[in-house]
Amino acid sequence: MDFQKLADLYEELEHTSSGNKMREILAEFFKKVPEDDIAVISYLTLGQITSDYEGVVLGMAEKSVLKAIGKAAGTDESRVKKTMQELGDAGLTAEKLLQKKPQTLVPVGKLTVKELFEKLHKITDTTGTGSQEEKINILVNLLQKASPKGAKYIIRITLGTLRMGAGDMTVLDALAMAYTGDKKNKEVLEKAYNICPDVGIISETLAKKGLKAIEKIDVHVGRPIKMMLAQRVESLAEVAEKIPGRWGVEAKYDGERMQVHKSKDKISIFSRRMENITAQFPDVVKYLQEHVSGKEYVIEGEILAIDKDGKPLHFQVLMQRKRKTDIEEYVKKVPVQLKLFDLLYYNGKSFLHESYETRTNQLAKMVNVGKHITLADRIMTDDPREVEKFFQKMLKEKQEGIMIKSMDSEYQAGTRGWNWIKWKKEYHTETTDTFDLVIVGAFYGKGKRSGTYGALLCACYNDKDDTFETVTKLGTGLTDEMLEELPKKLKRHLVDHKPARVIISDIKPEVWFEPAVVVEVLAAEITKSPSHALGLALRFPRFIKLREDKKAEQATTSKEIKQMYKDK
Repeated sequence: MDFQKLADLYEELEHTSSGNKMREILAEFFKKVPEDDIAVISYLTLGQITSDYEGVVLGMAEKSVLKAIGKAAGTDESRVKKTMQELGDAGLTAEKLLQKKPQTLVPVGKLTVKELFEKLHKITDTTGTGSQEEKINILVNLLQKASPKGAKYIIRITLGTLRMGAGDMTVLDALAMAYTGDKKNKEVLEKAYNICPDVGIISETLAKKGLKAIEKIDVHVGRPIKMMLAQRVESLAEVAEKIPGRWGVEAKYDGERMQVHKSKDKISIFSRRMENITAQFPDVVKYLQEHVSGKEYVIEGEILAIDKDGKPLHFQVLMQRKRKTDIEEYVKKVPVQLKLFDLLYYNGKSFLHESYETRTNQLAKMVNVGKHITLADRIMTDDPREVEKFFQKMLKEKQEGIMIKSMDSEYQAGTRGWNWIKWKKEYHTETTDTFDLVIVGAFYGKGKRSGTYGALLCACYNDKDDTFETVTKLGTGLTDEMLEELPKKLKRHLVDHKPARVIISDIKPEVWFEPAVVVEVLAAEITKSPSHALGLALRFPRFIKLREDKKAEQATTSKEIKQMYKDK
């Protein structure tokens, strides 16, 4: 397929303010895509060249990209920089400057989607001496083959700033509509996507083999599975109604959730965002090799920073391990412990459809407990008094709270069902709740906050409609340090219009962001509010921390907040 057709599609999507319209446009386009191109186009539409878990980064800095634009346009760097300052967007800079490129620089032949995809991969594979210059030359060649409009989107894909508004679920909706004629079949695609979070594999399987083949997609060691999520309740007394029978009650830790895959001698560690974080934890790989038996497995646990006595430390201490340099130094500086709590696959057999009791019994047989690898603290009971007692014990040990799990439940990948319930100290006080919300807009600061953002517009995620509904304006709790950091962190998600999947009511921000950055917010209560899209608002919201371990679609859902308001 000619890349120009894709560029025209992206231009149309960029100016579409309705999520439903966006799905319809995508679906109509997908119908015309050759089946050999559908995987590539699915990736590119998400601004990617692989799935997140592959860990592929294009590795081009803005400075190198601007240099490539100058070379492709046959103009000097000072003009490129000046245009960039005026427009504030490298994609628009490329589009403007390449409209006047000398004809002698344009090679014969069109740019195909396949060639673009292959050349972008070549950029990621280029390393060593002279690699930056080689990457620039590859990009120059692509820009010269493309139209000015095409160049705009090539640059945005290269910098990871496509910001078109389409998310994973948007693409799955459009694929269902295009290839099955019924949006309801998105449920089949989503179920498969929860086990195989790779839009390229899903789209190509659907296009070439149909819906029946999608239903057969299963666990593949080395490819992360979307993590199962928990519901929350208003009081512990509700647990017996929601989960009859006996419970496995585990500690809820202040750490980072991990999913570990072992195939033969290779161990891969994935975060909640399904990013490969193996390189950050060489010590954990060693502990797993020494303390967990099995030729092949997929297990889950929570990683905690610990002191010399093995006592847990604050989450922010653990965050020091999120780095690409000085890893060995921080292995010594910030020791860790992995608390294992679930088994999803073992020696050729999927355990997703086995009961929680069967999964955890098998996990216990695999683990040789030590200081750095152990099983999650847990009791099994059907007595609410024992649950309360264990909860208080965990709070004394400085844990976040507890997880209450049905002994008979399967592992429901990517699902927030009633088989798991979380109970944290914030819920126990009955005066505050925490929410993971997505930043979708901001308001400029005044006075002391002049020159930065004074408040943020935050939204919850409507997982039914794949939209983000505003629920609070957040200004309290933002430190001077965070206020300085936020504009830099949010810059790559800045857009000049309301993103298609964002739903607002009366409150309109001064700046818009593509939904991407998640923050944890503490609030006193939920109240009715016509000013926000949800029809509800958080009262006295306070910023707690950035949730860099979560994607926008993993935020607190609209349904959860409505249920919490109803249960008040």
